[in-house]
Amino acid sequence: MQGRQRGLLIVEDESDVRSIFAETFSEQGYRVLEASNGAEAYAMMQCPTAVVDVVLTDLRMPVMDGLEFARKVKSNSQLSAVPIVLISATPMINSWQARQIFDALLVKPCPLQLLVSTIEAVQTAQNGDPIPYEPLAS
Repeated sequence: MQGRQRGLLIVEDESDVRSIFAETFSEQGYRVLEASNGAEAYAMMQCPTAVVDVVLTDLRMPVMDGLEFARKVKSNSQLSAVPIVLISATPMINSWQARQIFDALLVKPCPLQLLVSTIEAVQTAQNGDPIPYEPLAS
């Protein structure tokens, strides 16, 4: 990925949260694309000019949620290698299932430094195992 900006697609229905994430990652040198739901994000990823190296997605969104979006991406042979990080305030009832689809799981609110380091880590993970995470106590 040297020689060009890394592309990050942020999929988040709350515009204020999306703006904070976009600003944070732009400052880290990413070229940021933004979508407000999974359907919009999936359409963007299929555009030949869109460069998406990693995705950060919320879980609960209108039109298409983060889980359905991730399943579509992972079932598309041209997109399946793109790492997807889930960040959500909604606990996943079947988190073991989510760990098979997402490359990392984070719980909102999440410190921005942890968010940045997780996005960096999923891009450098070589063995395909999900990045470890620590769930918040209930």
